[in-house]
Amino acid sequence: MSTLFAKINIYDVLELENQSRGVSLEIESEAPLSAGPDNLVCRAAEAFIKAFRVDGGARIRLTKRIPMGAGLGGGSSDAAGTLLGLAKIFEVKLDAAKKKTLHRLAAGLGADVPFFLHPAPFCVGTGVGDRLKPLRLEKSLPYMVLVYPGLHVSTAQAFKALPRPPRSVVLTRLSQLDRLIRSLKRGRPVEEWEGLMFNRLESAELPVLAQVEAARKVLVQLGVRGARMSGSGSSVFGFVGSHEEGEAALRRLRGYPWKGFLTSCHG
Repeated sequence: MSTLFAKINIYDVLELENQSRGVSLEIESEAPLSAGPDNLVCRAAEAFIKAFRVDGGARIRLTKRIPMGAGLGGGSSDAAGTLLGLAKIFEVKLDAAKKKTLHRLAAGLGADVPFFLHPAPFCVGTGVGDRLKPLRLEKSLPYMVLVYPGLHVSTAQAFKALPRPPRSVVLTRLSQLDRLIRSLKRGRPVEEWEGLMFNRLESAELPVLAQVEAARKVLVQLGVRGARMSGSGSSVFGFVGSHEEGEAALRRLRGYPWKGFLTSCHG
């Protein structure tokens, strides 16, 4: 499997401080979210403390802004932020060996957690997404309109719901991906590469994805280019020519029961 990762300007807020022992987590979120040991932030903190044998524990406050179950890597970015934040507060100097340990911890927490440790704003991920190659673009990507339909999609369920046994499913169209990467690197306009974008998980046979597809079609009707589902969903995104076009699209989305964002990519 190959995938393109991009960091966007929608983010959660993590506040970390050390304490005598143990891990405690406080969460501010619109939707209910467990603050127990099953939370990815807690798991990341426990894994860090054990791996680096630090003397003490961590008190963490998480303010959620990234929608949950949206295919935007919210939980994964929180886990990566926890690992990096704890390295700072416990003054762990991340030499090559310790960076390797941190990457191993990240991969154990989730396939896309290593991307959020990587300094590059864009990467090509292979394997399960944990083998990363930075992608350098000549120009910034256009503004992005993102819609969250308010539906939770499990990544595991999405893969299981693909129409054929996973071993016979083509997850990546490699020649198409290569052309897309070349276009992005050269800073070509979105009109030249929007048709090369592909997400196999859009074909998963899940009832909830019918509503995701409805949101995608609305973006297309609004003139948003390259509209696709992000990851396993349920959010969809596409590109607009300017900030003003994005604001106009958001105004027209107000009549729908969805949450809309106008954002951009880092770098």
